[in-house]
Amino acid sequence: MEVNQTNNTLYYTDKKLRDPVKTLDKNAFLQIMVAQLRYQDPTNAMDNSKFIEQMAQFTSLEQMTNLNTNIEKLYTLQQFNQASFLIGFKVTLQNGEQLLTGTVEKATMGENGVKIWVAGNPYTLEQVTAVERGTPDESK
Repeated sequence: MEVNQTNNTLYYTDKKLRDPVKTLDKNAFLQIMVAQLRYQDPTNAMDNSKFIEQMAQFTSLEQMTNLNTNIEKLYTLQQFNQASFLIGFKVTLQNGEQLLTGTVEKATMGENGVKIWVAGNPYTLEQVTAVERGTPDESK
């Protein structure tokens, strides 16, 4: 597993990295365990250690899911903090093939992620290619 430097400019994108239809969630995991218990052979009951092992796996899965959710929230807040810092700064943005320059007016956080607003239009932080300290007259 490759680990990037902390100052690397590699950004996480808002794209889904996996197809949720093809992954098992905690409800599916519980359904599998209940089915195993329901359809086990009564003459050859399930080994208690295997049941405890599966419960431990379930607990571990649930904790990893909670951790992932918290990390995603932390990432969003960190991105919003970065966007807020850019208010009043002059930025250059990559918009398709075009480079745009303007002063960041505001930062917003919503369902579509964190956005900075330049000339009345929203942009993502990933579109920022350069930042310059603006003068007070430019931000008006």
